[in-house]
Amino acid sequence: MSKSITSTFNKKDILFVVALLGFLCLFVGFLYSRVVSNVGILLIGIYTVSQLKDIKWLWHDKWMWTWVAMVALPIASDVIYEGIDFLSQRGTMKLVLLLFPAFFFVLNPDRKKTRWFHYLVISAVTYSSAYGLYHYFDNLDQMASTYKVSKVSNVLSYSDHIRISWFSVIGMIIATYEFKKSSNKTQKTFLALFILLQIVFLHLLGSKTGLLMLYLATAIGIFYTLRTRFSWRMVAIIPIIALLPYVAYQTIPSFNQRVNYIIYDYEYYSKGEYAPGLSDAVRFYSIKGGFEIIKQNPITGVGFSRLQSHINTWYKTNLPTMPRESYFLPSSQYLIYFASGGILGLLVIVSHTLLPFFISYLRRNVWFMLFYLPAIVSFTFETHLEGQLPLFIYGFFLAWFWSLAYKEKDSVKIN
Repeated sequence: MSKSITSTFNKKDILFVVALLGFLCLFVGFLYSRVVSNVGILLIGIYTVSQLKDIKWLWHDKWMWTWVAMVALPIASDVIYEGIDFLSQRGTMKLVLLLFPAFFFVLNPDRKKTRWFHYLVISAVTYSSAYGLYHYFDNLDQMASTYKVSKVSNVLSYSDHIRISWFSVIGMIIATYEFKKSSNKTQKTFLALFILLQIVFLHLLGSKTGLLMLYLATAIGIFYTLRTRFSWRMVAIIPIIALLPYVAYQTIPSFNQRVNYIIYDYEYYSKGEYAPGLSDAVRFYSIKGGFEIIKQNPITGVGFSRLQSHINTWYKTNLPTMPRESYFLPSSQYLIYFASGGILGLLVIVSHTLLPFFISYLRRNVWFMLFYLPAIVSFTFETHLEGQLPLFIYGFFLAWFWSLAYKEKDSVKIN
């Protein structure tokens, strides 16, 4: 009897160590290496499968059905169009979307483990932003000219400034959560300084997506706070926050150049023109091409595995001067599902993004919405499900905030 209890206890300890190593590998992998990220996925997969029977209810959850559909449709499409070669397509990569929520609901961390996880994220974000700031100030004399040509400071995660900036915003949401939960003045001071550092970093980096997510999350936080408890102090903060972009434009040369470049870029693609090196123009034309593909194949779509070849053909026909390395998929997650899967694809992604608004504990949980609303807004101009590391940022943290909201059903206010 005693031996059996000891054996069970050791097994749980070993499994938790596996989960812990998986956590660490995922973050190291996100910042440095897809291979290490794969090891992390394998480890949390082992942990999850070993205890999958504990969360049978999850597979009956109506929102989880949409996660399944988001994965099943691309895989089914790839099987239909590619046969056995479907394994080499992007659809199989989306299977991690099912792993992440299963992992967190199996893990079911208590408050102590939740705090540990949050400080792990904060540490990783601090390191990421420190790396970016180091390279920014190390090349300070070149930054203004660099930002004139659609480039930004060197960052981690294979120089993916979009995901790195979003990572910083997520870190700020988590730091705010811990700030609200903590009564320790030293911890609160550290968290406040961390948030301030990320605000500075995001404005120096100048990533449009990251800044948009920052301001959207801030607006959502203010809205939820004022809805639950009116505060003149919160109202007074609004004009200060609104002035931040103007102050950054006037005081940060690289941010100034970034804004000027965006305006310059817009002047080209708004006239239907193209010039090499214009980032927003490439995004604009990819979206335009996506709409054209939808017009031609609105019912069934062209298939997830064949969307790239269709958009390539559109580029060759309509923008013959554009270099092949700029032949991007439509820069909108909604368009990718619609153009690839037709009406069914559109229904799948729309149901996934809208259903949380009809689930009361998700709709009322400010921490979930601080992450979720900016994410689904960015689906209109970003592709967060079309790469291993973007999938990690979206799927991993969406699953985390979902599990957090589920545990806080009876205490969903920000205060």
